[in-house]
Amino acid sequence: MKKMMFIGETRVGKSSLIRALSGEEFSSHRAMAVEYFGQYINTPGEFLENSWFYNALITSSADCDILAMVQDATRSSSLFPPLFAPIFNRKVVGVITKVDDPAANTERAERFLNSAGAREVVHTSVRTGTGLDTLREMLR
Repeated sequence: MKKMMFIGETRVGKSSLIRALSGEEFSSHRAMAVEYFGQYINTPGEFLENSWFYNALITSSADCDILAMVQDATRSSSLFPPLFAPIFNRKVVGVITKVDDPAANTERAERFLNSAGAREVVHTSVRTGTGLDTLREMLR
């Protein structure tokens, strides 16, 4: 089984994705630490929110096969810098969360992820299960 690492701002749904994908109870301790949970790696939102921590993201990505840049569809901004994905030496996918929210703007979220270098983008909702099978298939 492959491992997937989730990168994104605080409260974009990284922990919720891990819970939904694994089918097990997972809760982030919100410590400034990378958390390993089976085949999933959860990174603190602060690692993306502060460029001083980019080196920690790059180093942690050595433990994964797929890196998921997670963008909340309800946010009007993104902290993923342009062409962020190429600094990682592995497959990078964009994951849009909360696509079922009435305030979701999936086109804007996809533009943010494409600008950051994601060539493949998966639309997800942990409430409805949208996109979760696609992510699980990537891990096989």
